[in-house]
Amino acid sequence: MRSMTDQTADQTADRPADGTASEAPVDQSADGAAGRPAERSAVRRICVAAGLDLHVEDLHPAAVDTTRSDPTPVVLVHGIAGTTADWARVAPELATTRRVIAYDHRGHGASDRAAGGRPSYTFDLLLADLVALLDTLGLRAVDLVGHSMGGVVALRYVLDHPERVRSLVLVDTAAEPASATGGAARRVVSALLEGAAAIATAVHGAHDPEPAADGGPSELAVVDERAGAAERHGSAADHQVEGLGRIDPEALVAFGRELGAYPSMVDRLGEIGCPTTVIVGERDSSLRDSAHTLARAVSRAHLAVIAGADHSPHASRPLAWLAAVERHFGRLAADLAVNLAADKATAPGRSAYPSAPLRPFT
Repeated sequence: MRSMTDQTADQTADRPADGTASEAPVDQSADGAAGRPAERSAVRRICVAAGLDLHVEDLHPAAVDTTRSDPTPVVLVHGIAGTTADWARVAPELATTRRVIAYDHRGHGASDRAAGGRPSYTFDLLLADLVALLDTLGLRAVDLVGHSMGGVVALRYVLDHPERVRSLVLVDTAAEPASATGGAARRVVSALLEGAAAIATAVHGAHDPEPAADGGPSELAVVDERAGAAERHGSAADHQVEGLGRIDPEALVAFGRELGAYPSMVDRLGEIGCPTTVIVGERDSSLRDSAHTLARAVSRAHLAVIAGADHSPHASRPLAWLAAVERHFGRLAADLAVNLAADKATAPGRSAYPSAPLRPFT
Protein backbone atom coordinates (compact mmCIF):
# COMPACT_ATOMS: atom_id res chain seq x y z
CA MET A 1 0.00 0.00 0.00
CA ARG A 2 1.36 3.41 -0.90
CA SER A 3 1.78 5.92 1.90
CA MET A 4 0.49 9.46 1.83
CA THR A 5 3.88 10.76 0.73
CA ASP A 6 4.13 8.23 -2.10
CA GLN A 7 1.18 9.82 -3.86
CA THR A 8 0.64 13.25 -5.36
CA ALA A 9 -2.66 15.08 -5.46
CA ASP A 10 -4.46 14.64 -8.78
CA GLN A 11 -6.74 17.57 -8.24
CA THR A 12 -6.83 21.12 -6.93
CA ALA A 13 -9.81 23.20 -5.86
CA ASP A 14 -10.75 26.36 -7.75
CA ARG A 15 -9.77 29.31 -5.61
CA PRO A 16 -10.40 33.03 -5.84
CA ALA A 17 -7.44 35.35 -5.75
CA ASP A 18 -7.35 35.53 -1.95
CA GLY A 19 -6.61 31.80 -1.68
CA THR A 20 -9.85 30.80 0.02
CA ALA A 21 -12.15 28.18 -1.43
CA SER A 22 -15.09 29.18 -3.57
CA GLU A 23 -18.63 28.63 -2.27
CA ALA A 24 -19.68 27.52 -5.76
CA PRO A 25 -19.61 23.86 -6.85
CA VAL A 26 -16.05 22.77 -7.43
CA ASP A 27 -15.02 21.94 -10.97
CA GLN A 28 -12.04 19.87 -11.90
CA SER A 29 -9.82 19.14 -14.86
CA ALA A 30 -7.64 16.14 -15.56
CA ASP A 31 -4.51 18.24 -15.07
CA GLY A 32 -5.71 19.91 -11.89
CA ALA A 33 -2.34 19.57 -10.16
CA ALA A 34 -0.47 21.34 -12.97
CA GLY A 35 1.51 24.30 -11.71
CA ARG A 36 1.19 23.31 -8.05
CA PRO A 37 4.59 23.32 -6.32
CA ALA A 38 5.65 19.93 -5.05
CA GLU A 39 5.74 19.51 -1.29
CA ARG A 40 8.75 18.40 0.73
CA SER A 41 8.10 15.35 2.87
CA ALA A 42 9.75 13.38 5.61
CA VAL A 43 8.84 10.00 7.07
CA ARG A 44 9.89 9.30 10.62
CA ARG A 45 9.16 7.15 13.63
CA ILE A 46 8.37 8.84 16.93
CA CYS A 47 8.30 7.07 20.29
CA VAL A 48 5.12 7.91 22.22
CA ALA A 49 5.27 5.19 24.87
CA ALA A 50 7.69 2.55 26.09
CA GLY A 51 8.36 0.20 23.20
CA LEU A 52 5.84 1.87 20.91
CA ASP A 53 6.74 4.04 17.92
CA LEU A 54 4.30 5.75 15.60
CA HIS A 55 4.75 6.13 11.85
CA VAL A 56 4.62 9.86 11.07
CA GLU A 57 4.58 11.66 7.71
CA ASP A 58 5.53 15.33 7.72
CA LEU A 59 4.84 17.46 4.63
CA HIS A 60 6.06 21.02 4.09
CA PRO A 61 5.55 23.55 1.28
CA ALA A 62 8.41 23.19 -1.20
CA ALA A 63 8.95 26.94 -1.28
CA VAL A 64 7.80 29.07 1.62
CA ASP A 65 5.78 32.07 0.44
CA THR A 66 5.32 34.29 3.48
CA THR A 67 2.34 35.99 1.86
CA ARG A 68 0.43 32.68 1.63
CA SER A 69 2.04 30.20 4.02
CA ASP A 70 0.54 29.53 7.44
CA PRO A 71 3.10 28.65 10.14
CA THR A 72 0.59 26.67 12.22
CA PRO A 73 0.72 22.99 11.20
CA VAL A 74 -2.30 20.88 10.31
CA VAL A 75 -2.46 17.52 12.08
CA LEU A 76 -4.54 14.78 10.41
CA VAL A 77 -5.95 12.03 12.64
CA HIS A 78 -7.38 9.01 10.77
CA GLY A 79 -10.19 6.67 11.80
CA ILE A 80 -10.35 3.01 12.74
CA ALA A 81 -8.64 0.67 10.25
CA GLY A 82 -7.18 3.71 8.50
CA THR A 83 -3.62 4.85 7.79
CA THR A 84 -1.86 7.97 6.56
CA ALA A 85 -2.80 6.82 3.05
CA ASP A 86 -6.39 7.83 3.81
CA TRP A 87 -5.26 11.45 3.36
CA ALA A 88 -3.27 10.89 0.16
CA ARG A 89 -5.76 12.74 -2.07
CA VAL A 90 -5.88 15.89 0.07
CA ALA A 91 -2.67 16.19 2.12
CA PRO A 92 -0.35 17.23 -0.75
CA GLU A 93 -2.72 20.03 -1.71
CA LEU A 94 -2.95 21.26 1.88
CA ALA A 95 0.85 21.15 2.06
CA THR A 96 1.25 23.73 -0.69
CA THR A 97 0.68 26.48 1.89
CA ARG A 98 1.18 24.89 5.31
CA ARG A 99 2.93 22.10 7.16
CA VAL A 100 0.84 18.91 7.28
CA ILE A 101 1.45 16.07 9.74
CA ALA A 102 -0.29 12.69 9.57
CA TYR A 103 0.38 9.56 11.56
CA ASP A 104 -0.77 5.97 11.93
CA HIS A 105 -2.47 5.13 15.23
CA ARG A 106 -0.93 2.43 17.40
CA GLY A 107 -1.75 -0.96 15.92
CA HIS A 108 -2.45 0.59 12.51
CA GLY A 109 -0.44 0.81 9.30
CA ALA A 110 3.30 1.16 9.82
CA SER A 111 3.06 2.06 13.52
CA ASP A 112 3.99 -0.50 16.16
CA ARG A 113 1.49 -2.97 17.55
CA ALA A 114 1.00 -2.66 21.28
CA ALA A 115 2.61 -5.51 23.20
CA GLY A 116 -0.17 -5.59 25.77
CA GLY A 117 -2.90 -6.65 23.36
CA ARG A 118 -6.46 -5.41 23.79
CA PRO A 119 -5.91 -3.50 27.07
CA SER A 120 -3.31 -1.40 25.23
CA TYR A 121 -5.89 -0.23 22.68
CA THR A 122 -8.10 2.38 24.31
CA PHE A 123 -9.21 5.90 23.43
CA ASP A 124 -7.37 7.13 26.54
CA LEU A 125 -4.13 5.79 25.06
CA LEU A 126 -4.89 7.22 21.60
CA LEU A 127 -5.26 10.61 23.28
CA ALA A 128 -2.00 10.10 25.17
CA ASP A 129 -0.29 9.16 21.89
CA LEU A 130 -1.43 12.42 20.27
CA VAL A 131 -0.23 14.46 23.25
CA ALA A 132 3.16 12.71 23.22
CA LEU A 133 3.50 13.12 19.46
CA LEU A 134 2.84 16.86 19.50
CA ASP A 135 5.07 17.31 22.55
CA THR A 136 7.92 15.49 20.81
CA LEU A 137 7.47 17.65 17.71
CA GLY A 138 7.44 20.76 19.88
CA LEU A 139 4.06 21.95 18.62
CA ARG A 140 2.30 24.23 21.08
CA ALA A 141 -0.75 24.78 18.88
CA VAL A 142 -2.14 23.12 15.75
CA ASP A 143 -5.10 23.05 13.39
CA LEU A 144 -6.55 19.64 14.19
CA VAL A 145 -8.46 17.48 11.68
CA GLY A 146 -10.04 14.24 12.88
CA HIS A 147 -11.98 11.65 10.88
CA SER A 148 -14.41 9.15 12.44
CA MET A 149 -12.59 7.57 15.41
CA GLY A 150 -9.90 10.19 14.87
CA GLY A 151 -12.59 12.82 15.35
CA VAL A 152 -13.39 11.36 18.76
CA VAL A 153 -9.70 11.65 19.66
CA ALA A 154 -9.63 15.22 18.32
CA LEU A 155 -12.68 16.16 20.41
CA ARG A 156 -11.11 14.76 23.55
CA TYR A 157 -7.86 16.60 22.79
CA VAL A 158 -9.51 20.00 22.32
CA LEU A 159 -11.61 19.55 25.46
CA ASP A 160 -8.54 18.61 27.53
CA HIS A 161 -6.09 21.02 25.86
CA PRO A 162 -8.08 23.96 24.43
CA GLU A 163 -5.03 26.23 24.44
CA ARG A 164 -3.24 23.88 22.04
CA VAL A 165 -5.88 23.80 19.27
CA ARG A 166 -6.11 26.88 17.07
CA SER A 167 -8.95 25.44 15.00
CA LEU A 168 -10.80 22.15 14.58
CA VAL A 169 -12.18 20.18 11.62
CA LEU A 170 -14.36 17.17 12.44
CA VAL A 171 -15.06 14.72 9.61
CA ASP A 172 -17.86 12.12 9.81
CA THR A 173 -17.60 11.69 13.55
CA ALA A 174 -19.71 11.90 16.71
CA ALA A 175 -19.50 13.18 20.26
CA GLU A 176 -21.36 10.16 21.63
CA PRO A 177 -21.02 6.40 21.13
CA ALA A 178 -22.72 4.39 18.43
CA SER A 179 -25.14 3.00 21.01
CA ALA A 180 -26.61 6.51 21.24
CA THR A 181 -26.46 7.62 17.61
CA GLY A 182 -28.82 5.24 15.82
CA GLY A 183 -29.12 1.90 14.09
CA ALA A 184 -26.73 2.54 11.19
CA ALA A 185 -23.87 3.44 13.53
CA ARG A 186 -24.58 0.39 15.68
CA ARG A 187 -24.44 -1.82 12.58
CA VAL A 188 -21.03 -0.42 11.68
CA VAL A 189 -19.67 -1.17 15.15
CA SER A 190 -21.17 -4.66 15.05
CA ALA A 191 -19.42 -5.24 11.74
CA LEU A 192 -16.12 -4.07 13.26
CA LEU A 193 -16.47 -6.82 15.81
CA GLU A 194 -17.34 -9.41 13.17
CA GLY A 195 -14.14 -9.02 11.22
CA ALA A 196 -12.42 -7.50 8.21
CA ALA A 197 -14.82 -8.70 5.52
CA ALA A 198 -17.81 -7.07 7.19
CA ILE A 199 -16.24 -3.70 7.90
CA ALA A 200 -15.78 -2.67 4.28
CA THR A 201 -19.42 -3.41 3.51
CA ALA A 202 -20.68 -1.76 6.68
CA VAL A 203 -18.64 1.42 6.51
CA HIS A 204 -19.28 2.02 2.84
CA GLY A 205 -22.68 0.36 2.53
CA ALA A 206 -24.59 1.94 5.41
CA HIS A 207 -25.49 5.00 3.38
CA ASP A 208 -28.82 6.19 2.11
CA PRO A 209 -29.32 6.25 -1.68
CA GLU A 210 -31.04 9.62 -1.24
CA PRO A 211 -29.94 12.31 1.23
CA ALA A 212 -32.20 13.47 4.03
CA ALA A 213 -34.03 16.71 3.50
CA ASP A 214 -33.31 18.20 6.92
CA GLY A 215 -31.93 21.70 6.83
CA GLY A 216 -29.73 21.68 9.92
CA PRO A 217 -28.14 24.86 11.26
CA SER A 218 -28.63 28.12 9.40
CA GLU A 219 -25.02 27.99 8.21
CA LEU A 220 -25.49 24.61 6.52
CA ALA A 221 -23.48 24.38 3.29
CA VAL A 222 -24.03 21.53 0.85
CA VAL A 223 -20.89 21.29 -1.26
CA ASP A 224 -21.34 19.88 -4.75
CA GLU A 225 -18.65 18.44 -6.97
CA ARG A 226 -18.59 17.41 -10.61
CA ALA A 227 -17.12 14.04 -11.48
CA GLY A 228 -13.85 14.09 -13.40
CA ALA A 229 -11.14 11.73 -14.54
CA ALA A 230 -8.89 12.34 -11.55
CA GLU A 231 -11.74 11.52 -9.18
CA ARG A 232 -11.71 7.88 -10.34
CA HIS A 233 -8.16 7.09 -9.24
CA GLY A 234 -9.27 5.61 -5.93
CA SER A 235 -12.08 5.34 -3.44
CA ALA A 236 -12.70 5.46 0.26
CA ALA A 237 -13.51 1.76 0.23
CA ASP A 238 -10.13 0.98 -1.37
CA HIS A 239 -8.28 2.72 1.46
CA GLN A 240 -10.45 1.05 4.09
CA VAL A 241 -9.79 -2.44 2.71
CA GLU A 242 -6.05 -1.72 2.42
CA GLY A 243 -5.98 -0.41 5.98
CA LEU A 244 -7.66 -3.55 7.27
CA GLY A 245 -4.71 -5.57 6.04
CA ARG A 246 -2.38 -3.57 8.28
CA ILE A 247 -4.31 -3.35 11.55
CA ASP A 248 -3.66 -5.49 14.60
CA PRO A 249 -6.81 -7.65 14.96
CA GLU A 250 -6.72 -6.94 18.70
CA ALA A 251 -6.86 -3.22 17.93
CA LEU A 252 -9.81 -3.69 15.57
CA VAL A 253 -11.84 -5.47 18.24
CA ALA A 254 -10.82 -3.16 21.09
CA PHE A 255 -11.47 0.09 19.24
CA GLY A 256 -14.68 -1.30 17.77
CA ARG A 257 -15.94 -1.87 21.30
CA GLU A 258 -14.82 1.61 22.37
CA LEU A 259 -16.73 3.19 19.48
CA GLY A 260 -19.86 1.59 20.85
CA ALA A 261 -19.41 2.62 24.45
CA TYR A 262 -17.13 5.63 25.00
CA PRO A 263 -18.38 8.40 27.35
CA SER A 264 -20.58 10.98 25.66
CA MET A 265 -19.07 14.44 25.16
CA VAL A 266 -22.30 16.10 24.03
CA ASP A 267 -22.74 18.01 27.29
CA ARG A 268 -19.23 19.46 26.95
CA LEU A 269 -19.41 20.65 23.35
CA GLY A 270 -20.28 24.16 24.49
CA GLU A 271 -16.79 24.38 25.99
CA ILE A 272 -15.18 24.34 22.54
CA GLY A 273 -14.28 27.94 21.71
CA CYS A 274 -11.97 27.55 18.72
CA PRO A 275 -13.19 27.97 15.12
CA THR A 276 -14.68 24.64 14.06
CA THR A 277 -15.95 23.11 10.84
CA VAL A 278 -18.00 19.92 10.87
CA ILE A 279 -17.86 17.94 7.61
CA VAL A 280 -20.07 14.97 6.78
CA GLY A 281 -20.71 12.91 3.67
CA GLU A 282 -24.24 13.45 2.36
CA ARG A 283 -24.78 9.68 2.15
CA ASP A 284 -23.33 8.80 5.55
CA SER A 285 -26.57 7.85 7.28
CA SER A 286 -24.66 6.51 10.28
CA LEU A 287 -23.25 9.90 11.26
CA ARG A 288 -25.28 12.56 9.46
CA ASP A 289 -27.43 13.31 12.52
CA SER A 290 -24.34 13.38 14.71
CA ALA A 291 -22.81 16.02 12.46
CA HIS A 292 -25.87 18.22 12.94
CA THR A 293 -25.62 17.70 16.69
CA LEU A 294 -21.99 18.80 16.67
CA ALA A 295 -22.68 21.84 14.51
CA ARG A 296 -25.53 22.99 16.74
CA ALA A 297 -23.71 22.46 20.03
CA VAL A 298 -20.26 23.87 19.21
CA SER A 299 -20.39 27.65 19.37
CA ARG A 300 -21.25 28.94 15.88
CA ALA A 301 -19.60 26.03 14.11
CA HIS A 302 -19.83 25.73 10.35
CA LEU A 303 -21.40 22.60 8.83
CA ALA A 304 -20.38 21.38 5.38
CA VAL A 305 -22.26 18.45 3.81
CA ILE A 306 -20.29 16.94 0.92
CA ALA A 307 -22.73 16.06 -1.86
CA GLY A 308 -22.65 12.41 -2.92
CA ALA A 309 -19.92 11.53 -0.43
CA ASP A 310 -19.87 8.54 1.91
CA HIS A 311 -18.15 8.07 5.27
CA SER A 312 -14.75 9.27 3.96
CA PRO A 313 -15.36 12.40 1.85
CA HIS A 314 -11.66 13.28 1.82
CA ALA A 315 -11.09 10.06 -0.15
CA SER A 316 -14.29 9.82 -2.19
CA ARG A 317 -14.80 13.55 -2.94
CA PRO A 318 -11.42 15.18 -2.33
CA LEU A 319 -12.05 18.39 -4.27
CA ALA A 320 -15.22 19.22 -2.39
CA TRP A 321 -13.56 18.28 0.90
CA LEU A 322 -10.63 20.56 0.13
CA ALA A 323 -13.02 23.37 -0.77
CA ALA A 324 -14.74 23.04 2.61
CA VAL A 325 -11.42 22.95 4.48
CA GLU A 326 -10.01 25.91 2.57
CA ARG A 327 -13.17 27.85 3.44
CA HIS A 328 -12.46 26.93 7.05
CA PHE A 329 -8.95 28.36 6.81
CA GLY A 330 -10.23 31.43 4.99
CA ARG A 331 -12.58 32.16 7.87
CA LEU A 332 -9.79 31.47 10.33
CA ALA A 333 -7.53 33.97 8.55
CA ALA A 334 -10.26 36.60 8.71
CA ASP A 335 -10.72 35.92 12.42
CA LEU A 336 -6.97 36.19 13.01
CA ALA A 337 -6.98 39.55 11.24
CA VAL A 338 -9.69 40.78 13.60
CA ASN A 339 -7.65 39.60 16.59
CA LEU A 340 -4.51 41.26 15.20
CA ALA A 341 -6.30 44.56 14.71
CA ALA A 342 -7.66 44.38 18.25
CA ASP A 343 -4.21 43.58 19.63
CA LYS A 344 -2.60 46.52 17.82
CA ALA A 345 -5.29 48.86 19.05
CA THR A 346 -4.84 47.85 22.69
CA ALA A 347 -1.17 46.87 22.90
CA PRO A 348 1.13 47.95 20.02
CA GLY A 349 3.86 45.42 19.36
CA ARG A 350 1.99 42.56 20.95
CA SER A 351 2.14 39.18 19.21
CA ALA A 352 -0.81 38.34 16.98
CA TYR A 353 -0.77 34.77 18.21
CA PRO A 354 -3.72 34.35 20.60
CA SER A 355 -3.02 33.12 24.12
CA ALA A 356 -6.59 31.82 24.40
CA PRO A 357 -8.93 30.14 21.92
CA LEU A 358 -9.99 32.44 19.11
CA ARG A 359 -13.37 34.06 19.05
CA PRO A 360 -15.93 32.06 17.07
CA PHE A 361 -16.40 32.64 13.36
CA THR A 362 -18.48 35.65 12.41
